[in-house]
Formats: sequence, structure tokens, C-alpha cells
Amino acid sequence: MTQTDRYHGGLIYAGRLENALDRFCRIVASTLEDYGHQVERQTVLDDSLARVVTSQYMIKMTLAPWGNGRAHIHRSATLDQVAGLKPRPRPSAAKEENRIEFVITPVAPGEEDREVTELMLVVMLYRMVDALPVKQIEWLDPATVLSVEQFLSAFTNISPRRVRSRQEIMEPESRRFASVDDTEPGLAMQCEAILGRSPYAGQEGIIELTDQEALALAYRKDPRPDELADGEDRPSDVRRLATWGMTGMIAFLSAPVAASVVAVNLARGEDFRLNTQVLSLTGCLATLQGTGMLESAVAYLPL
Repeated sequence: MTQTDRYHGGLIYAGRLENALDRFCRIVASTLEDYGHQVERQTVLDDSLARVVTSQYMIKMTLAPWGNGRAHIHRSATLDQVAGLKPRPRPSAAKEENRIEFVITPVAPGEEDREVTELMLVVMLYRMVDALPVKQIEWLDPATVLSVEQFLSAFTNISPRRVRSRQEIMEPESRRFASVDDTEPGLAMQCEAILGRSPYAGQEGIIELTDQEALALAYRKDPRPDELADGEDRPSDVRRLATWGMTGMIAFLSAPVAASVVAVNLARGEDFRLNTQVLSLTGCLATLQGTGMLESAVAYLPL
């Protein structure tokens, strides 16, 4: 790799393929999509240049005849001509060799995952080796030329046909988070180890709460333990006497209503709140009836 912000790859294959760049573009685009990169543009500019662009990468492909092969053919023909030999027949088009070069350029150099990018390049080359008559492979640098056997032996764990996507590679086999019941004992032990003691250990009597604990207690949803332990609130003798006094006032205003309140007090116990509400309502109705306002209001009702 000549530059730290670019990833180089190349193939030298035999033969001349129709729509070769289009085939290479399809392989590159499918590999990028397998790794979760949506292809935004896939352009074949001419017979020798194509580009595939995503939001994170730009892949440039350059196709050209392999210079070393053409030089070897030209040199052999020249030697035959000087020696006076019969010229050798030109190799057929199927024997010609071409070179395809890939340059992967990250949109934000240094922020990409280097291992994942190199893995994508490996998969691209692997799929092309599987589909084309490849003879040599350039890996990360034009000077690093590998044969097909060397390349396959170096990356034996990669399959050209079945490649997991990036999401599947990063997906753990086990659950990411354990349950609360499993984590609670370990967290308690870590807290005690950090503090060097158990919370409130060695304190006697009433424990002074911090501001956060007092605020949490003020906004509690469930009743406090002492409220649960005490049970129902038992009325005092003074409260019971006041309740029966209000019942007597209700009897002075309306005897039938007072009889109902007495029955409720005897059945369920003296309810101070109920007697207060009934006394207020009965007094209001008695006042309205005494002033004649109740009869006037009833006259306006559509009865």
C-alpha cells in the first residue's frame, strides 16, 4: 500500500472479457452491500475506468492490458525476425492478459475500520478469483504480487460464495447484557470492595440520609415499611366523639339522613370524613330550602 489512506488491490487475468468493468463493478457493489454499505453511484466511465461510491468509501477500478505480457510477445517476435526464423503466430485473444487495479479510498481517512476494509478487499478479490481466470494477485501494494495458490492459502478462512455481513460478524453469540438478578450480587460485591466496607456498617440508631436518599424517599411510590407495619389508622376517642357530635347535628337538620349516617357508623365504624361531608351537604340543602332558593331552582328544571 503506497499511501496510508488508500487500499490497493489488483488482478492479472488471462483473456479478454466482454463488459469486464461492468462485471467487476457488480462484484464490488455486492460485496459493499453485504457489509452494510449502501451503493450510491456505480459508474463505468469508459472501457478502462469505473467507480463505485458509497457514503464511506470510493472504489476506483482501472483496466488495462498487462504491459509485461505485451513486451514479452514483442520481444519474441523481434528475436525471430533477427534470426531469420519463421515468425511465430500471434497468440489468440484468449491468451492475452489484462490487469485490473482497485483503489479503495475512505471518505474520512483514519476513521474507518482498517481490519474490516481489508477484509472487504479480500472478499472482492476472492470472488473475482472464483469467477475469472486469474493468474496473479496484487495485495495492498503493486510490488506485492502473489500467485493464486499463495493467495488462497493465505486466506483459507474466507469463502468467495458465502461471506457473512458486517452485522453478522459483530453480532455476539451470547446475550449482550445479563439479567438484573444475575448482575445484582456482583455489583453489590464490587460496591463493597470499592467502599472498603458495607454501606452503613457499624452505625447504630437512626441513619442520617443523604440529600439524594431523602429526595428518593420523598418521591417514593410504595408506602414506607413503618406505614405497612402499623396497619390501619385507628381513630382516637376524641375523634370518635366529634364524629357522633356531627351525626347529632345532621339529625337536627334532617332525621332520615341522620339515620343513614348512624347505620354506617355502627356498621363500618366512625368515619370522620364521611360525617363531615354529609353534614356540609345537609346544611347547604337546609339553607337553600329555608331561603326559598331551592324551590326556585327546582321550578326551572324541565320536569
